[in-house]
Formats: sequence, C-alpha cells, structure tokens
Amino acid sequence: MKKTALQSAILSATLFGISPVACKAIIGEMPSSLLAGLLYLGSGIGLTGVVFHRGTDIRRHLLNLSLRQKCLLAGAILSGGVAAPLFLAYAIQRGTASEVALLLNFEAVATTLLAWLIFHENIGRRLWLGKLLIVAASVLVVSTGAGALHVSIPGLAVLAACLFWGIDNNLTRELETIPAPLLASLKGWSAGLFNVLMSLVLFRGHVTAFQITGALLIGALSYGASLVLFIHALREIGSARTSTWFASGPFIGSVLSVILLGERPPGEYWLAALIMVSGVFLLYGEAHRHFHRHDAVAHSHSHEHDEHHHHEHVEGESEEKHEHFHVHEPITHSHVHWPDIHHRHSH
Repeated sequence: MKKTALQSAILSATLFGISPVACKAIIGEMPSSLLAGLLYLGSGIGLTGVVFHRGTDIRRHLLNLSLRQKCLLAGAILSGGVAAPLFLAYAIQRGTASEVALLLNFEAVATTLLAWLIFHENIGRRLWLGKLLIVAASVLVVSTGAGALHVSIPGLAVLAACLFWGIDNNLTRELETIPAPLLASLKGWSAGLFNVLMSLVLFRGHVTAFQITGALLIGALSYGASLVLFIHALREIGSARTSTWFASGPFIGSVLSVILLGERPPGEYWLAALIMVSGVFLLYGEAHRHFHRHDAVAHSHSHEHDEHHHHEHVEGESEEKHEHFHVHEPITHSHVHWPDIHHRHSH
C-alpha cells in the first residue's frame, strides 16, 4: 500500500478530528453560518500563500479545465464547501463535541457507497467489513441504554454534513489536473465568502476578535492543511480507502472532548472505540491485484518515475517528483494497485 498516501490520510484525519472540539471551545453565540464561513475562509487564506510560494500557474490550470471539470468543481464547492459546513456548524453549536466527532464517521460510509454506486470503485470484502465495524461502533455510541437508536437534531445535521462531504469527496477525486493546494484554496475562498456574506445579511450575534481569529486558524489547519492531505490521499488510493482511514479522525475528536472539555460519553463508548479501531486496522493488509490494461493517454499531473512513468525527459527536467505533460503508451500488467489516477478501470 502507498505509505505516503496512508500517512496523508491519517494526518488529515487528525487535523480534522480536532476541529469539533476546538470550535466548541470558541463558538459561544456565533451564528453557525459565520463559523462555517470563517473556517473555510481561513483555509483559503492559508493555502493562497502555499499556492503563490510554489509558483503555481493559476491561470493556466483554470483555463485548461473542461466543461465537465468546471461542473465537478462547482459541485464540490457547493456540496463540501457550502452545504456540509453549514450543517456541521449547526451541530457543533447545538450538540456535544463528542457526539459530533463520532458521528463524523458516517462520512466514510457515505463516501464509500457513492464511490461504489456512481464511480464503480472496486470495494473488497475487507473494506466493506471495515466500514461495517465503523458503523456498528457509531451506532453503539449513539444508542440509548434501552437499545433504541438515539438520533438528535444535531446528530441528523452531522449525518447531512457527512452526505454532502461524501458527494464532495467523489467529485474531488475526478479533478486530478488541479494541484491540491490550488483546489483547496478555491474551495476555501468560494465557500468562505459565500457563508460569511450570508451570515452578515441574515443573522446577528455578538462575535469577538478572539472568536474570529480562532475560527480562521482552525480553518487554516483543520480544513486547509487537512484538505490538501486528503486530496493527495484521494488521488493515490481512491475515495473508499481514503475515507476509511480518515475515520480515525472522529475518534481522536471524541477522546479530546473528554480530556479537554470534560464531556462524558456513555460507557459503551470504549467498546465502540475498540470496534472502530479494528475496522480501520482491518484495511492494513488489503492487497488488490489482477491483470489490467492501460490505454494510451496523454495528460499532466504530479508524478515520479515508476511502472507507469517510463517516459524520457528533455535536458533540465527533474527526475524527482515533478509535473509536466507526458504520454503513456498502452500496457497490460499485474501488480498491487488502488483506484488512483491511472487505475480507474472496471472490474
């Protein structure tokens, strides 16, 4: 399995997992739409510096987008940048941080189901079992003592946010030609400004400079840096696998809510935690391998020389990880692989 992609997914999960606890600590009476906007605006501001530092040709990348890619980008911004954070911010304001954090595991389930139903991404038995364990753990934690499923309004809001992020994740994986920091920055600015302006027009509430600064900083780390790492993992190991490893983030948030906020989830929580961890680690030994064919294709993306990149370089081009327009010749072979940019074949 691609180690850097796994590390990216886990670090992304960690950064995102702390966000419900951090937001709960600062939100006060801040309108949920303003919190959602500031989180993504902080993401956009922070990543803009990364984009310019890397010298990314923004104009070239945007002009080269096809009509289909522009529609996918708009859909990703609306679902993951506008709708999802609105529902999540409402849940953070009305519910407990531990409840919100743990229910975020449903994002992994929504992403996997959509990847399977719409994009026909291959989902093996180990992956499905891992998802089922994560769902079982979530259900156990939100169940009442009588065994009935406890679904609060904030809980429903989290589930709605997870559904929209599942749509966003699957749309984002189809935008490989846009560098991850640029893509995340576009999402941040678009969604952030929309939600902030909507909040200023529709809502009123006392907000301090500390709250605004805190929300921007949380956004830069938990949404900006986390999203770049998440996009990197999406492109390397696909939506279903990335979202499953990402499910460790809500668990981290739940633990922090106990330690930092003094929340006390039900006693079933610790059993659920063990089940959840088992579901994530079940993926470690997964190995998907079979004969498959690569058709001829010409494209541009960040890559290094491996079994799929044997092309020559002109003098002065780097042999390390780099980006340029290159051509793939047709090839049929067998090796362990995941649904990255070169392996979107049917099964």
